[in-house]
Amino acid sequence: MSAGTPAPTPGELRGLIRGWRRGHVTTPWGELLYQAYVALLTVLIYGSGLVTAVINAGQAVEGCATVTCSGTRAAGPVLLVLVWLALGAAVLRLLGPLMVSPAASALVLSTPVDRGRWLGRQYVTASALSAFAAAVLALLAAVTAGWPLLTGTALALAAALLAPVTYAAGSIAQARPRSVWRAVAPAAALLALAAVGAVAAGVTADMAPPEDAWWWLVPAALAPAAAGSVVLARRRLGELRRRDLTRGHGLANGLSGALAGMDTALAYDVVLQHTSARRALVRARRLRGPRGPLALVTADLVRLRRAPVRVLAPAATVVPAYALAEAGAGALTVPAMVVLGFWAAIPLGAGVRVLSRSSSLARLLGASSWQLRLGALVVPAVVLVAFGLGCLWALPHPLLAPAVGLGALAALTRWLVASPPDYASAMISTPMGAAPVSLFGNAVRGFDIAGLVSIPALFAPDAVGASISMAVSAITLGVLVARR
Repeated sequence: MSAGTPAPTPGELRGLIRGWRRGHVTTPWGELLYQAYVALLTVLIYGSGLVTAVINAGQAVEGCATVTCSGTRAAGPVLLVLVWLALGAAVLRLLGPLMVSPAASALVLSTPVDRGRWLGRQYVTASALSAFAAAVLALLAAVTAGWPLLTGTALALAAALLAPVTYAAGSIAQARPRSVWRAVAPAAALLALAAVGAVAAGVTADMAPPEDAWWWLVPAALAPAAAGSVVLARRRLGELRRRDLTRGHGLANGLSGALAGMDTALAYDVVLQHTSARRALVRARRLRGPRGPLALVTADLVRLRRAPVRVLAPAATVVPAYALAEAGAGALTVPAMVVLGFWAAIPLGAGVRVLSRSSSLARLLGASSWQLRLGALVVPAVVLVAFGLGCLWALPHPLLAPAVGLGALAALTRWLVASPPDYASAMISTPMGAAPVSLFGNAVRGFDIAGLVSIPALFAPDAVGASISMAVSAITLGVLVARR
């Protein structure tokens, strides 16, 4: 580009890219029509399944006759919207709301193009999709819970306004990491936790499906704040740095590759590498104290000191147990809390995961594999047993509390130490091509053990069922720790 020549606009660059792509299209029209047919058929099949599920759920909810259950049902849509926003904010904080490929970063963003205008289309599209998804979820939840259509629509509109606010806050925090907007994700998580706590405390016991038209004041009050935050984030797009935009794209590609193989543990490895790279440098500390496998306990304590939120997650997960008990879940609280505890404690098992994936590192430590795994499981075991004891008053029998903790530990260990898919084993034919048989077991890894240890408690929620559940968990842990 010669001096004095104006820089191309984003529209001109997109036109050039579009023209180049159309000039190199090799897909025949028949293939395009076939893909459109498959997409339409998929939408119809899953759409009809969703409608049937909503109708069945609504009929099941109508059978809830107690006052406590009715109040929890009425508060369910609001609670679901808050949890959805909290999860969305957490994902946005991890991936980065906006991302570009390394090619676009090198060939487009390195030029004097207007970065804000280039990213504007992606920002508007993502904001609209987040608003649409939140509105549909809120409306389905309201209809299932028996809300009138008028107030359900008001809730859906409020959710559609809050979702772009969350996305805009993530975009501003991506451009200015030290701004106050970075606190939106933790605030959303705390608000969702407070809502679950309100259900657990019985605050919503007397709540009925709202029928007043004043609910429309909620979206009316949110509209100015939503519009202001969306416009402010749109103006800050030009401040985004190239490295922040490409980092999320690399993480998304790594996650898509891991999830394509149904290897959720590998996906966690990708996320762990990404978060460690973002944390950059830490002060190295020389471990003092016991040696051998017990040194892994000291290493886990050092990691907890650097990231205390890893303990706060299982502690906060205790609250849903009392919300389920308030809703009358009964023995179903056991499998639900085993799964929740297992997922909340995944960051605590980083040591076990590294030792399981890196056999050469395990050999360098000079101890047996079962000794190393046992040492790396001490801290997760203590936290999860405390987690189970925290659910004591929400369970049908006191002995079910340690059973929940041990069951979550067994499911976590199964998820951490499982081997990757063996592509040298027997293969089966799938629409995606040949795949090993062990590939499909990865999708239920961890959940299979959670279901196994929960079955005795479901059939006998007393001391006998709890004892059998703990025995199954102990046997499972022994087998998983001793395996090579």
